[in-house]
Amino acid sequence: MNTGTGSVLVEAPGVFGIGSSAPGCGTPIGAIGTAAAFNFFRPSGPNPSFAGLVGGYANLVGLAAAGGFPTGFAGVQVPWSDVNPQTATGNSLYNAFTLTVTKRFSHGFEMVSGWTYSHTIDDSTDLSTLLNPQDNSNPNGDRGNSDFDQRHRWITSAVYQTPFRQSDSEMWKKILANITVSPVIEVASGRPYNVLLGYDTNLDFGSSTGRPSALRAGAAVPAGFPAATTSPFIGKDEFIIPTNCFASDGSVIPPSATVPVPPTGCTGDLGRNAFSQPGFFQIDLRIAKQIPVTERVNLQVIADGFNMLNHFNVSGVNPVCDSTAGATTCSAGQPTSAYDPRTFQFALKLNF
Repeated sequence: MNTGTGSVLVEAPGVFGIGSSAPGCGTPIGAIGTAAAFNFFRPSGPNPSFAGLVGGYANLVGLAAAGGFPTGFAGVQVPWSDVNPQTATGNSLYNAFTLTVTKRFSHGFEMVSGWTYSHTIDDSTDLSTLLNPQDNSNPNGDRGNSDFDQRHRWITSAVYQTPFRQSDSEMWKKILANITVSPVIEVASGRPYNVLLGYDTNLDFGSSTGRPSALRAGAAVPAGFPAATTSPFIGKDEFIIPTNCFASDGSVIPPSATVPVPPTGCTGDLGRNAFSQPGFFQIDLRIAKQIPVTERVNLQVIADGFNMLNHFNVSGVNPVCDSTAGATTCSAGQPTSAYDPRTFQFALKLNF
């Protein structure tokens, strides 16, 4: 492979090559190895994760010896592990607008209705979420919608008391006396979720940070790339393999003889939490009747109903979308869990 005034004899694509100062791979001037596979500061030897790309760990050790890299200990493979620094730093931004309408209690009726529009942006939500960014050298690249970002939330609650009294003469009025009806209606936007490849393309020893690249509207799949992948649960968005594979001079390397497919050491350009789950809708209802026993003692019968319309509210979705060639596992956005269905609870309360 010629690179300007020099050339590289690629012996193991994406792993090892011999550099030359002139085109045509003439007199070699030194070995070139990816830092993810070879490291001068690891006397335990090369990274066993790359053994499959060169036909086995013995071949990887041979390439390390040829390049003057540490070869480790004979007959021993020492797995590489990552080091995750955790610092008390973070960056977040929250903006919101709230509108509240209140109807004071009169004629047996009271209502409070509030709508909030908000947007929360951060680079890592909290310690219960993933701490590692997709690219450890660029943590700001994970700045996006917060895990709890919710653009719209509308809640309306009301209280209605029947105007009848136990002292009324008609029987039907006695039955309907001292009854309180309290509905609560909640409508909210879905919360964001990450779309992940499901395997380790960025070589951080985990499959929970790598994201695909997004194919922009109307754009064609770049030459040398596998066909784009779609998810039936996301719509028309298309995904391709990670495209941010950088050379030593900072330039982007497309999939070729020097970058294996699926790519290793590459990150996707899809932003963190780029998609949102389905919205939330629920109606709760409480009906309570107060029955006098004596002048100072009364019995309250309470019936509560939650999710009265038995609406299916999604609480979690599948984040995995494998965009490699021939992959059939792009199910990102598929609901995997739900909030509680319609439920009831009953109670008796004695007041004295």
